[in-house]
Amino acid sequence: MRSSVENIDIVNVRITHKTADVPLLEAVSFKEKRDALNEIRSLGYADECVLLQTCNRLELFLVNKDGEYTSKMMKQYLANRAGPKAEEVSRVIEVSMNQDALRHILRVASGLESMVVGEDQVLNQLWDAFLEADDAKTVGPVLRHVFNKAASVGCRVRNETAISKGAISIGSVAVELAGTLMGGFEGKQVLVMGAGNIGTLVAKALARRSQSAIFIASRTYERAVKLAEQLSGKAVKFDKLGEALQDADVVICSTSAPHYLLTKEIVREVMNRRRNLGKLFVIDISNPRNVEMSVQEIGNVELYNLDDLQTIANKNKEERQKSAEDASKILEAELVLLERDMKSQSVRDIISALLSNAEDVRQRELAKAFGMLQNVGEKEKEIIADLTLVLLKQTFLPIIQNLRKAAVENDKELIDIAVKLFGMEEN
Repeated sequence: MRSSVENIDIVNVRITHKTADVPLLEAVSFKEKRDALNEIRSLGYADECVLLQTCNRLELFLVNKDGEYTSKMMKQYLANRAGPKAEEVSRVIEVSMNQDALRHILRVASGLESMVVGEDQVLNQLWDAFLEADDAKTVGPVLRHVFNKAASVGCRVRNETAISKGAISIGSVAVELAGTLMGGFEGKQVLVMGAGNIGTLVAKALARRSQSAIFIASRTYERAVKLAEQLSGKAVKFDKLGEALQDADVVICSTSAPHYLLTKEIVREVMNRRRNLGKLFVIDISNPRNVEMSVQEIGNVELYNLDDLQTIANKNKEERQKSAEDASKILEAELVLLERDMKSQSVRDIISALLSNAEDVRQRELAKAFGMLQNVGEKEKEIIADLTLVLLKQTFLPIIQNLRKAAVENDKELIDIAVKLFGMEEN
């Protein structure tokens, strides 16, 4: 007899800063994540899907009964998105399955896979990715449990270790790079382009380092005003961006615009009118990039992007090594529990069918009983109904517990016997 235990494979297909530079990440990135989720689901390679896309990673978390097939097809799918760079992208895509995939998501949630080890932002990004997938209806019971567990583990790691101590984010690393390039912030003028999540992190990191005024430009002027008020900075309208650039020593670009905001033509014009004869440092931490690469061909302009932050990020990793080791110990202990939960998920449908059949019988017999007890009031009916529900739960509780235990212990024979015993082969 074919086993009644449902095979569940959890797959992670990813391209990240660890193996790919910014151009390759851009080649596979999605403009609209909801459309991407719907498209991936429609391909039929996965029953559940969550897409995590940030400035330095694109990851798919998938559930299917044939993980090997799903891995192969989704790797090909991502590579095909890269067009002429397909072969190059195919070489840097990483794939994990089951235990390795579960360990990876816990590491991501804990900040251990981040460019800046221990960063807080990735935990919010991970949870937002889950909520977006849930809203798109591409999440089922497996990934729902996995992501809830990942969020819990991420919080525990940060509460019980020093991995997130201090100001750590891509934004703070960009600010550190800016300070190094300029030899400090005293007397310097800084322009931040973007007032979203990363732009806010950049501006707050600057406020801790610099006593000078911070200029904040955003396509949504009201957001720039709000952030500037919080940090005693100055908001800049996007149509006045050129004027702010003329006086800036460094500009940190961190918007979510899908196109270039600073082109070679715009920056050349600014440099021709520039009153400050010093260098203009441009740090682009957007994905996709918001600064045209050819900007670096202009005299007195130096352009840096996410790939250039790696040296500072590596230094951060060394400093947090002890905390990372402590985090890994917590993670491995939690992974054992998560794996146990995933095995018990394999009998989810069996338990659901068993309880559904029992509930049908309960409702049917209740209706018969109430038909015979003609003078019973609503209060008495409620008491009888509650009593039968308690009896049902207490009767089936040990059965359910034993089925889950059998799943954890890979005792498929016992599960098959239970299915046959309760006449659920057709279910």
